Amino acid sequence: MFKIDLNKKLFKIIAILIIFSNVVLTLYLYNNVKSFIETRAYHRAETLNNYFSSMRYVYHKQFIKSGLSIDDATLGLLPAHASSLISDRFSELSNNDISIRNVTNRPRNPANRADTFEEEAIEYFKENPSADMHMTKISKNNRTYFSYTYPLKIESYCLKCHGTKKEAMPSIRDRYDNGYDYKVGDVRGVTSIKIPIDLISEQTMYIFYKTMAMLWFSILFLLTIIHFAIIALTKKDMQQKTMLKKEVQTKTSYLKKQQNELQHLFGVLKTVKDFNQILINAKNVDELIKNTTLSMHSNTSFANVKISLCEDGELVMKSSVGIIKELEITQVEKDVFENNRYIFLKNFDDTLHEECIEKVKKYGISEIYSLPLRKNHNTQEALGTITIYSKEERGLSKQERDMIDELAGDIGFAINSFYQKEAINKLSFYDPLTNLPNRALFEKHIMQALENSYKNMKYGALIYMDIDNFKSVNDLMGQDEGNTVLKETANRFAMKLKDVSMLSRFGSDKFLILVENLSSKQESAAVAAEELAKEILEITKEPFVLKDKTFYLTCSIGIALFFDDVETADLLLNQSEYAMRTAKKDGKNIIRFYDSSLQEITKSRSLLIQNIKEALKKNQFFVLYQKQFDKDAKPVGVEALIRWQHPTIGVVSPIEFIPLAEESGVIKEIGRFVLENATDELISWAKDERKKEWRVSVNVSPIQFKDAGFVDEIKELINTKMIDPNKLRLELTEGVLINDQNSAMKKIEELNAFGISLSIDDFGTGYSSLGYLKHLKIDELKIDQSFVLGLFNNNSDKTIVKTIILMGKEFNFEVIAEGVETKEQFELLKEMGCDFFQGYYLAKPSKAEEL
Repeated sequence: MFKIDLNKKLFKIIAILIIFSNVVLTLYLYNNVKSFIETRAYHRAETLNNYFSSMRYVYHKQFIKSGLSIDDATLGLLPAHASSLISDRFSELSNNDISIRNVTNRPRNPANRADTFEEEAIEYFKENPSADMHMTKISKNNRTYFSYTYPLKIESYCLKCHGTKKEAMPSIRDRYDNGYDYKVGDVRGVTSIKIPIDLISEQTMYIFYKTMAMLWFSILFLLTIIHFAIIALTKKDMQQKTMLKKEVQTKTSYLKKQQNELQHLFGVLKTVKDFNQILINAKNVDELIKNTTLSMHSNTSFANVKISLCEDGELVMKSSVGIIKELEITQVEKDVFENNRYIFLKNFDDTLHEECIEKVKKYGISEIYSLPLRKNHNTQEALGTITIYSKEERGLSKQERDMIDELAGDIGFAINSFYQKEAINKLSFYDPLTNLPNRALFEKHIMQALENSYKNMKYGALIYMDIDNFKSVNDLMGQDEGNTVLKETANRFAMKLKDVSMLSRFGSDKFLILVENLSSKQESAAVAAEELAKEILEITKEPFVLKDKTFYLTCSIGIALFFDDVETADLLLNQSEYAMRTAKKDGKNIIRFYDSSLQEITKSRSLLIQNIKEALKKNQFFVLYQKQFDKDAKPVGVEALIRWQHPTIGVVSPIEFIPLAEESGVIKEIGRFVLENATDELISWAKDERKKEWRVSVNVSPIQFKDAGFVDEIKELINTKMIDPNKLRLELTEGVLINDQNSAMKKIEELNAFGISLSIDDFGTGYSSLGYLKHLKIDELKIDQSFVLGLFNNNSDKTIVKTIILMGKEFNFEVIAEGVETKEQFELLKEMGCDFFQGYYLAKPSKAEEL
């Protein structure tokens, strides 16, 4: 006997393959049967058509030869009538719903009228002259048919009846008015054969289904026999395999247990190895702790690793990695830290802290192992704690607990080493009283700042500050209170001074402040450094309370700017100290630059700002008005222009004082002054026939526009003076849209709704964007005079002017050009389509009464 080694799985595969093959074969035979049905129907149709066509052809010939005249007696002998009668008789005799007819879409005999399907076939043969048969499936009277149509084409002998009416036989011509004008080859109609599909398919499909049933029964019967034979032949073999499987499972379980123990041991060794690498690479305590928790958590036995350290007497969580989301210090960790001994929890009963029980239940914790972190094994105080949470049913192995003990000792030792390094570093580079960088660290930073200044091409500054009369504090209150002043000063500087690179206590009552990247321009850098120095003066002036007594102190400040790396740290320190001593010499509580020219610049600038404030109080500002014209040089309005009549300097240009006014905030008051004057003139012009239609354009500073109450202020001004808001036009620069576009848009919409017209001044020089133009409700674009000046010398300026004018037309804005100083400029701008004009060629700025 052959040893049969088949199992159920193999049998299923073979059975599926056999069944699949049989399904494929069945589908294949089914498709063939379907094709066979169509073939049978086609052959039957061909036979019928050949017979019917032959009969029709012979009948036609004989009828024509007979020369019979057509009357009521001979009418039935006509081929059209005879074929119809034959078709009807055929349908009666066949008794199976098969029909064959000659039909046309232009019948002489109404019985030969083509139905819808047959008319479609006639059109088909007309479009396809070479086609000799057309088959389609149709549904008729709730039955499906094969519809075969064959073309009936006009032959030469047919022309005696279907040619021109004139040439037709007299008996035909006299009896029929249609069916003429055919030519040889024309489609007269079709032979239509309809065969019911079920007539052919029922018998054929019956044979097919019977054959398939026998085939499937044979296959399933054979598979059933094979199946039971396999079961019988392999039963004993399966019993042997079951015994072998149990033995294998027992050995596999043992090996898996050994493997898990080895994996745990490998995980322990890997964690130790990784930690040793972390110890080597860690640069500080935070990095050590973070990487240690991450590394230990990679051990699958540790569901969560948490390390906490003591800071200012309190236990603070430094890193927690794993399943536990709560980061607060637990009572278990507090107990471990305070008692300086480990806690191992496995059996969680009611004696445990409530918060600990909640965590155990929430996260499915099986064990908690928490140990103190100590700088060495004999120390009496812990540095912090490390806590391991496990979810393993088996718990932590002895090897893992030994590893945790070892790592806790190494972590504590490493943390203590970092603490010692930090203490040494702090003593070397930080002032022990204020915790600010000392001279050594500051000088290193200065060298780097000099290099950065050279690379970035920007000025920096070294500010040297010395508290005035600090010795008197020590003499009156003692050194401890003097130290309190120094610490408080350091704290104030650290909290309030922004954008400084480094603060340093330079010994005794001296502090240094280093600032970088002030500006690429020396003057701007000096201004920025002076502003910071002023802030330092004010911070120092804040009162100090010492033993319930209030002290008011001042300081002297020296500033040295630096730009490249040619200077040395010592040289820069000497320069700033020299400037500080100059400040002491000049009266204290002041600022001095090492460079005297910079001192004069900042001094002059400060003086000018003060003069602007005084000018407002003393009414030194006045307003001039420059006319604006249309294309016909007719005045349509004016622009209000601020001027300053200084008592000693004379007339000061707005170019000089407006930037300082904006910087100091005085621009808001100047803006109000101009608006008051401009609206007063509108009141007086209301009675003037020539000026009552003029509008006044007033420039609005971005700072003034940004003010929260600006729109309300304008509305109140208009309402109080009862003037037409349409006569006031506010000129805004594109800069108002840069910082807070949404707020600016809202204000513009409010002003527009109130009736005030708006203009974008100096258009094309700043934030020019179609993106905001299409949303802005403005009335005018003002072409900057720099573009007008270059009209004849610079193609780019000319192109920009054209573009602005086109943009104005596109958005339905008025366009005005300022700075028109020659007739040629005026004429060219008119040709380019500009609407309005302003400039010295047309009118100079003048007082209101001179307009």
